[in-house]
Amino acid sequence: MTDVAAAPADAAIRYARVLPASELRDGELIPVEIDGRPVVLVRHAGAFYAVQNNCSHKDFPLSEAGFDPRDEVLVCAWHGGCFDLRTGEAIVPPATEPVEIFPVRVSADGWVEIGLTGSLAR
Repeated sequence: MTDVAAAPADAAIRYARVLPASELRDGELIPVEIDGRPVVLVRHAGAFYAVQNNCSHKDFPLSEAGFDPRDEVLVCAWHGGCFDLRTGEAIVPPATEPVEIFPVRVSADGWVEIGLTGSLAR
């Protein structure tokens, strides 16, 4: 079983194992680091999403405030900026710039894996 969210599947993408899928309940988020880069992992409606864990407005960790499942947005606790979970688009000011999103899959043995694309590919 493979869930992919945030980007299409690509055989050329390398993935980093993060945690067993069973450790993150629906509606929860968890901050993780991949090679020193902060990422927030969110489980919503059974799918997993990975988003840079820094607000594009003032660099505050998005994992500090939480996730609004009704609107499917990450909310920055510092100034209230909101970001679309699926696209990274800034949808509520003062945030105006998007945040980076990363592909996510669940391996055959049940581990959540984040694609090493964009800033994670370095």
